[in-house]
Amino acid sequence: MKIIDLIRLVQKHIVLLLITPVLLAVLVIFMTRKPDWRYTSSTTLYTGIASGSSVEMDKSFNFFANNTAFDNLINVIKSRETQQEVAIRLLSQHLLLDKPDPKYISAKSFSELKKITPSYIYKLVARDINLSGAKSDTLVSGSNSNADLPAERDSFSFQNFVDLSSLHLFPPSINQAAYERTVINLTDLMESSDTNFVYKLLNFPNPHYSFKEISTIKVQRISNSDLVQLDYEADDPGICQQTLALLTEVCIRNYKNIKENRSDAIVKYFQYQLKQAAERLKIAEDKLLEFNKANNIINYYEQSKAVAVVKEDLDVEYNNKRIKLAGIEAGIKRLEEKLAIQQQIQLNSTNLLEKKNQLGDLNYRIASAETKGTPDSKDKQNLADLKAGAENLKSEIKASVAELYKYGNSTDGLPISTVLNDWINNVIEAENVKAGIDVLGDRIKEFQKQYAIYAPAGANIKRIEREISVSEQEFLEILHGLNLAKLKMQDNELSSNIKAVDPPYFPLSPIKTKRKILIIVAALMGFMIVFGSILIMEYFDDTLKNPVKAAKILNLPFLGVLPKILLKFEKISFPSIANRLLEITIQKIELYLRLSNPDNPTKTLLLFSTMNQEGKTVIAGNLAQKLKIQGKKVLVLNYSAESLQKAEKAQNIRLTPGITKAEAASQQKKRVSFINLLLGYPDTRIDIDSPLLKDPANYLGKEECLIYRVDEKFYTVKSYHDILEQNGYSLSYIPDFVIIELPPVLYYPYPADLLSQADIPVLICRSNRTWSDADQAALDVFMKLTDQKTHFILNGVELPVTEYVLGELPKKRSLIRRKMKNMFRFQFLSENHI
Repeated sequence: MKIIDLIRLVQKHIVLLLITPVLLAVLVIFMTRKPDWRYTSSTTLYTGIASGSSVEMDKSFNFFANNTAFDNLINVIKSRETQQEVAIRLLSQHLLLDKPDPKYISAKSFSELKKITPSYIYKLVARDINLSGAKSDTLVSGSNSNADLPAERDSFSFQNFVDLSSLHLFPPSINQAAYERTVINLTDLMESSDTNFVYKLLNFPNPHYSFKEISTIKVQRISNSDLVQLDYEADDPGICQQTLALLTEVCIRNYKNIKENRSDAIVKYFQYQLKQAAERLKIAEDKLLEFNKANNIINYYEQSKAVAVVKEDLDVEYNNKRIKLAGIEAGIKRLEEKLAIQQQIQLNSTNLLEKKNQLGDLNYRIASAETKGTPDSKDKQNLADLKAGAENLKSEIKASVAELYKYGNSTDGLPISTVLNDWINNVIEAENVKAGIDVLGDRIKEFQKQYAIYAPAGANIKRIEREISVSEQEFLEILHGLNLAKLKMQDNELSSNIKAVDPPYFPLSPIKTKRKILIIVAALMGFMIVFGSILIMEYFDDTLKNPVKAAKILNLPFLGVLPKILLKFEKISFPSIANRLLEITIQKIELYLRLSNPDNPTKTLLLFSTMNQEGKTVIAGNLAQKLKIQGKKVLVLNYSAESLQKAEKAQNIRLTPGITKAEAASQQKKRVSFINLLLGYPDTRIDIDSPLLKDPANYLGKEECLIYRVDEKFYTVKSYHDILEQNGYSLSYIPDFVIIELPPVLYYPYPADLLSQADIPVLICRSNRTWSDADQAALDVFMKLTDQKTHFILNGVELPVTEYVLGELPKKRSLIRRKMKNMFRFQFLSENHI
């Protein structure tokens, strides 16, 4: 579609496009003549979530955590519990008022509340309750006070810095205790059933107290700041401000309770676990204490270390003494070999042996006494006596042996006294070493018994100490978690200290209504709906409409058009336009005939249509008349409608739909539709008295316009000569053009031989009809039977469509209209002449 076509389409429906928006705008004006004034108020809360202070020193910024915290706060504000408490508190406040106060509720809203409130509700409204009694009632009924917490806190808490009294603009004429009691009573009533007044008031539509109305409060975070803005609209300025004030108070308290309850539960959990861990640690430590008592252990590791060191020293000393004894015995043996038999005889003396044995016994006793450690005074005296006795025995043995020295020397020539002296010293030393070895052996046995005690004790002590270590680590970890939980609780208390930096204000003036915008939108919507409907109808219009569209649908070359012959034409000479269109059509016909079959003296034009009432007769007569004016001899052969009716009656069918000339005349006498006149549409009635619609027999000669019968012989004709012969006609001249009109090819058969002999078949079709598949099928069969190219003439087109053939129509236009038309055609220099 071209721009000029769109402009013409708008021009055609301009009245409808203008009157519809006007009607809708007037309708909106009428419906909004009494506007419902609305008032708005807002408040701003400082949350401190993103940039607020924190008791956690290493706390870092977390974008997602901050967004989650803001979402939690907004969801708490929008929660049903918060809305319910706000609605009940607002209702309680209004029920406690004795008369309307514009600061809290207008007279109109107060009167409406009085009308809908049943009498039993006023029995639940408390009056003149003292503050102490109200507090006790509140605690018992389980309202929003913290009944499970002590009245005074010994520990630090950020709650002590919270003050909600400034958020709620409470009416001074209402007793605070009575108000709280009323809130509790109405809450209990609402929760008791789903049929009471309060439940219905909250859950069904109500302009002030319903969930639906309170949920319209807009909550949004201001950019990326710590501020949250709340906006509310209502039809009462006092209720608007009070609703926001109550919502601010309730949401701050609920948010604080949620944050603190969550942290308090964590602290209690860690406290309980810490107590259990402490019990387990105490049990493990007591087990270690009892084990140490049972085994006489002061410090196992030091004691076991000391025992190991002493035992090692004893083992070393024991081995050294054994080595020493072995050496001494070897020396004694060597000395005895030197002394030979004489010394052996002397050694075997009974006296010397007894003294030797006595000396060994004394040395053993002395070694045992010295090994026992630090004895008392009595033991010291005994030890001194033993040593003295041992010295005496040594002296006696030396004396006895000295007597033997005088008997001579050894076998090696050494003096006997020297050998005997060495021998006696070695014997005495050997006895001392043997005594020491015996004592050390006894001590080693005692340490073996001590080892038998310390060996399993070490494993048990290790297991008990490991149990103590695990319990201690568990205790310390839980203690650390408790400290973190307390720190988090204090941080939550600090972060939940929301403050109203901009309390809700009392709206003095109502919101400007959107009446003007609604009127404009209604007008635009009316225009767009109508304009869109017109475009959609135009887009989905399947009619042939104009030559370009018809050529695409029919896939046939175009010969010409004939406009619709209306009763009234304004500012245009229709006869001249119709005459020029016929001339152009004849020129195209002659051009085609000259190119296709120039030698044939008589040219046969075969006019046909798929349906009836397409205008074949009118076009045939006007073409013949125009050819006759141009000096051509013409012959028009039209079928007899009576013969068709007889054939239909014989077959008991009716295939010729259409109207008679009388019916057309009666339609012309009808008045034009009032709606069409109102909407500015042109008069669509046909001018049946137009010269173009006259019967061809009226302006053609008797031999130039003939009627043939459609019977069984008609289907055998091959040329117009056969038609004349069958109907008994004879011509006194040879025509230049023969125009044959066929019955509708979709309803009636036709002679195939005649089609093959025709010089140019011409399809006649109306522009306002839809081309169906049946029409196309009939046309395809028809075209296969003819040897010539089939053309089409479009009949009954709108007058502007003729510009496809004639160019711009010759009519008077204003300068502005010409300029606008050239602009839409992008012909800005079309008026410049060479």
